[in-house]
Amino acid sequence: MRVCLTGGAGFIGRATAAALVQRGHDVLALDTLSPQVHVDPETSKAQFPGPVLLGDVRDPDSVAEAMARCQAVVHLAAETGVAQSMYESDRYLSVNVGGTEVVAEHAASSGCGLVLLSSRAVYGQGAYRCVKHGRVSGRRCCSLADPEASREDDRLAPVSVYGESKVKAEEVAVARCANKSPLIVIRPQNVVGAGQAPHNPYTGVLAAFAVRLAAALPPYVYGSGSQTRDFVDVADVAGALAWMAERVANDVDTDRPESVPTLVVNLGSGRRTSLRELAEVAIVAAGREGLEPIHVEVTRPGDIDHACADLATLAGTGAPMPTVGLSDSVREFLGYASSQSPVDPSRWDAALKELQQLDGG
Repeated sequence: MRVCLTGGAGFIGRATAAALVQRGHDVLALDTLSPQVHVDPETSKAQFPGPVLLGDVRDPDSVAEAMARCQAVVHLAAETGVAQSMYESDRYLSVNVGGTEVVAEHAASSGCGLVLLSSRAVYGQGAYRCVKHGRVSGRRCCSLADPEASREDDRLAPVSVYGESKVKAEEVAVARCANKSPLIVIRPQNVVGAGQAPHNPYTGVLAAFAVRLAAALPPYVYGSGSQTRDFVDVADVAGALAWMAERVANDVDTDRPESVPTLVVNLGSGRRTSLRELAEVAIVAAGREGLEPIHVEVTRPGDIDHACADLATLAGTGAPMPTVGLSDSVREFLGYASSQSPVDPSRWDAALKELQQLDGG
């Protein structure tokens, strides 16, 4: 099988490509090699186990060239910073929605199976269970409600431009592929692990922790630190995506691929971890036990209080379930980050000031 991975030279793309190659498949990537993500584009290309085509998913010719003779496409290319999306909304909507539309149209016209990487951001504030109001989704009804894992049939209520772009991307993919091409939409939680860009201030909280810890500085924790996230290792994500790519390719080979329903699947660990707990795990893994996290009173635009995935649908597909623990993920990432060129912690100070200005601080 030949698989195209858009954004394939990135963090999740390289891991997924390696998983596909291990399963005996050929891979190629379509990537812009954006400097915000790829500090060394040539190294990123060299780390991908197949050809890397330089191109934009919004360009139909580039997409057609990359997807030629492919049985499946894993669409990973996207702008990903939640806070950044709030003030660069046009770019996020253009890439995440417009790019998905081009890829989905080509998949539908060529009979190529599509795996679309969406996001847990589509759920917004997520689901809650309340003794007074029952189960609610998209918001917290009252102080009596406790957070509950999000399910695929929950109401979509994004609170960021990034989340909105992912909802619209799902919609255009479903519309273009309906009755034409198999489609699986994956909604991952927070992906962590070796290979994640430590130099990008918008890439995620663990990268921010790593850079400051490497400089023997305490990590910043925004707010109280009681906010929870569902962290899933990139190896688990890659294994699931490779399995899903095989499934959509097999569905293309059925007598009536148009009869294959669209599948929407959560992907996470199914476990909640507070940001304070994550900082403490990172401190221990980095060997900086004498440090204490610094709490910074700032609210990131588009941020949420709690997130966790219900994995019942994933289990029902027969796909491999996540197995890597958080401590191992953090340790692997910190080891990877320490092997890269040192990053100036002031990059995160600048990002923090940017957030404080947006927050009115």
